Amino acid sequence: MVVNSPFSVENRTIWVTGSSRGIGLGVGRHLLEQGARVIFHSRDRERLNDQLSELGSAPEVTAVSCDVRDPEDVQEAVAEIARIHGKLDGLVANVGGASHGPAAETVPAQWAKMIELNLSASFYSAQASRQLLVESDLGSVVFVGAVAAFNPTPMFAGYGAAKAGVEHLVGSLAAEWGPEVRVNAVSPGLVLTQGSLTAVFGGSEELADRAGVTTAVGRLGQPADIGLACQYLLSPASAFVSGTVLKIDGGPVEGPTQRILSAVDALKHLS
Repeated sequence: MVVNSPFSVENRTIWVTGSSRGIGLGVGRHLLEQGARVIFHSRDRERLNDQLSELGSAPEVTAVSCDVRDPEDVQEAVAEIARIHGKLDGLVANVGGASHGPAAETVPAQWAKMIELNLSASFYSAQASRQLLVESDLGSVVFVGAVAAFNPTPMFAGYGAAKAGVEHLVGSLAAEWGPEVRVNAVSPGLVLTQGSLTAVFGGSEELADRAGVTTAVGRLGQPADIGLACQYLLSPASAFVSGTVLKIDGGPVEGPTQRILSAVDALKHLS
């Protein structure tokens, strides 16, 4: 790694929420490999401790545990970060999750959970971290959104709506908190993690590999792909970037017209 590279995050203190598994863990590991001081996070302290034991006891690795849906709990976690490090240069607000079911049958508690987990948690984390980020020389917030924010998401309406809220929040906070703090987002497509392998592909790596042809680059995303994008948005290389959502989905292989024509062609073969 070139130390003076504008893409460097070396010695920067970065908090990655929801980083005991999946995309968050991949982002945290990548930033750690790039020389950042990474604060890992989970609501589940036991899971967090298990993950930290695998990462080792390097001084660059610390952890906080809190429920990011609870603003007071988040404020206490940020106060702990301030006590440990005395500063915070970046936040990757990654916590989120999807609930599956017909919109007509979604109960209020289920809807509220999607909003709290995917939108409110991101806001509370950013709000609580703001003052420390203001004091940094290049304070940066990176929200983790989803392509569901701008694509129709039947059976995942609450999740898509919440992620759309996150993307709107990016522009609003960037305008309000600049120039001291930059606010951006990454918007991943399908990323291959242990969770998505089980939930989407029933544990079949063969099916996951075949699904890669649905992207222009010919493969599914990896957590490190999201980590690289976060690194850019946290680094001096993106000093003139704020209020932006960076889509990371491998690119489409067809547009709406092609999808319609494919459906028509399939119907012709059935007739």
